[in-house]
Amino acid sequence: MNPAHLVEMTARSVGRSQALMELALAWTVATRPYVSGTRGLGRWAGLTSRMVRETVGPEGGHSENKLLWTRTRGASSPTAEEREQMEIRFHANTRTQGRSTSPKNLSTPISPLGDLALKEELEKIMEGSAPLSARISERAQEVLVNGMKTLSRLTELSRTNELGQILTALDPGLDIWAETERDGPAKVALEPLGRRAWHLGVLCGLEDVVLSVADIEVLTGLSKRGAQALLKRMTEANPALVEKVRQGRSIAYGIRWASNYRMGSDLYDDASLRDEIRKARGARDREVQATSARRGTPAGYLAYRLSTASPKRDAYLEANPLPADADATWSALVEAGDEMALYEYLKGQEAEVGPVPSTPEALVEKTVEWRPARESLETAAVSKETLAEMRKRVIAWSR
Repeated sequence: MNPAHLVEMTARSVGRSQALMELALAWTVATRPYVSGTRGLGRWAGLTSRMVRETVGPEGGHSENKLLWTRTRGASSPTAEEREQMEIRFHANTRTQGRSTSPKNLSTPISPLGDLALKEELEKIMEGSAPLSARISERAQEVLVNGMKTLSRLTELSRTNELGQILTALDPGLDIWAETERDGPAKVALEPLGRRAWHLGVLCGLEDVVLSVADIEVLTGLSKRGAQALLKRMTEANPALVEKVRQGRSIAYGIRWASNYRMGSDLYDDASLRDEIRKARGARDREVQATSARRGTPAGYLAYRLSTASPKRDAYLEANPLPADADATWSALVEAGDEMALYEYLKGQEAEVGPVPSTPEALVEKTVEWRPARESLETAAVSKETLAEMRKRVIAWSR
């Protein structure tokens, strides 16, 4: 894995809260280049399929904040694989390190970035936004540089060493970084901190830091009220994570990322490895895919059109009423509108009829042996009386 891409995407996200979803997707494809598909990207990035489609750019183009390049968005197709197909990659500006990791062209990890490269990244941030460089404090700059130093050493996902554990804990799809979902699981392993906390954790490199509300504002791009709401949510989710620190007459906040979410720390409880929300979302996705596959068959599609699950059921029945002599069982099933009952009935009818023959010859009944409509005069036995009658008619016609 290329740590230069982690450093670059983090640097380009400073002060840009609107790029948060793009950052989550870019982080996902950089750390797991084998992930693709609308639902797959959504699960691993902690986003819904709708969010993924709205965040990525057009096919062959860039996303709004230029963090992503879209190879394909998928196609409108009855085939589930084609519908869900989506391939994206991180759009890197670092020409010397390659544009992105690719699942088809994986390379060995590069060496960690040096201090010079980190200094250049920070200079790009300062030069790229004059208002940002004027607002960011020395304390925030130090936090950012130290965070980038940590990110520059992350070369692989692993749970056997501290650096690999940091990258594992920064997985945006884990429970600790999840947003609450109305249709999600009622109980999870721990209270989620949210995606904005994940962004701050990435900027800090999951190091223990001390920041003021103003520092959090300028680093994350949130408003003052948004930064205060973020600190409140983090405190409520994990009381050991945030503590007030008085510095003279001002108040700052100590955020103990490393003490809570790093292997070997005093408060570490394996929380960074939990992904119940992602598993629940995956189960829902499998149900959706199974439903789509069923409705893609003739029996499944007809059952859906006639069931109460279809919003156009009434209009369809009005345009296609059941015949008066329809089977009583079938009429009762249509009246009830149970999709699965209709589907099972149609599948049972298909099983009784048997499979469709592979060639049309099996559908054509064998005809009797062909014979000419009339036998020729040469082979027919004609009586003398018939010949006499024919001769009389010919003579009478010729007169």
